[in-house]
Amino acid sequence: MDDDLHLLGEDLITTSARVVRWVPKSSTFTLSLAAARILARLSDGGATRISELAVAERCSQPTITNHVKRLEASGLVERAADPRDARAWMITLTPQGHEELHQLRESLGTGLEPYLAKLSRKDLKALRDGVDAMRRLMAVEV
Repeated sequence: MDDDLHLLGEDLITTSARVVRWVPKSSTFTLSLAAARILARLSDGGATRISELAVAERCSQPTITNHVKRLEASGLVERAADPRDARAWMITLTPQGHEELHQLRESLGTGLEPYLAKLSRKDLKALRDGVDAMRRLMAVEV
């Protein structure tokens, strides 16, 4: 069974990486996938410290800080002193950040429609069930 879980893990990551390559190129948004992940995390979880973003995104604090600086310069996030520790910053999405994330997600859905339209109803149901399982997996975040 452990071998099956190992292979499932490999397949999940490699397949999802291939699907990500289908992200449409668009002149209407210029976000990197890393920046989009940060916006999505802030949208899902609310105000977050930079150190917590770094842990959640599994990257260094300087890397997240650089992303946040670029997002802040673009008006997509804002920082405020953490009320628990004035030395730390809390990062939140701005209304413009919410809108940019919404437009990105809309574009992703539109970009994948032609691929999904080629699948049978049975496969579409299996994908929906798989996405639900992945959401439950993401909620675990070991």
